[in-house]
Amino acid sequence: MASPKTATAPVGLPRRLAAMTYDGLLLLAMIMAVEFFIVAAFGITDEHPLFLPLRLYIPLVAFGFLGWCWTRQRGQTLGMQAWKIRLVDMAGKQVTWRQAGIRFGVALGQWCLVVAAAALYIRGWWIAALPFVALVAAGLARAQRDPERLMLHDRLSGTKLERV
Repeated sequence: MASPKTATAPVGLPRRLAAMTYDGLLLLAMIMAVEFFIVAAFGITDEHPLFLPLRLYIPLVAFGFLGWCWTRQRGQTLGMQAWKIRLVDMAGKQVTWRQAGIRFGVALGQWCLVVAAAALYIRGWWIAALPFVALVAAGLARAQRDPERLMLHDRLSGTKLERV
């Protein structure tokens, strides 16, 4: 029988989404602050030739924040602290930057599928959105059937969320 310290209940989708909402609002504020400094310091607007390449700072800021929290702050972002969950590796130890990078990259790819499906649906191309919706639904269904409620980015990065 597992000891109370090692046995943790799986973290379900509603709790994950709630923590992501908190962290998303915090990331939005951080990105707005960085954007303000870029525009104020360099005068880069929509017409500037470097406007699109500088959009790469958005995933870099997001990964910097999330990676730092996951690897340094007891495996918790502010949203994860509020919802009493933390990120650990499969052995229950602190996550490495490599694991954080894999987790972030795969999760970003999954969110790109969601955004692509929404964009296609909004444009009226709902048939073209169906494959994206099917992929996302299959991933969510797979996570629901998983006994540990691990999603694709959890499995590929060797990490898991646990309740604190």
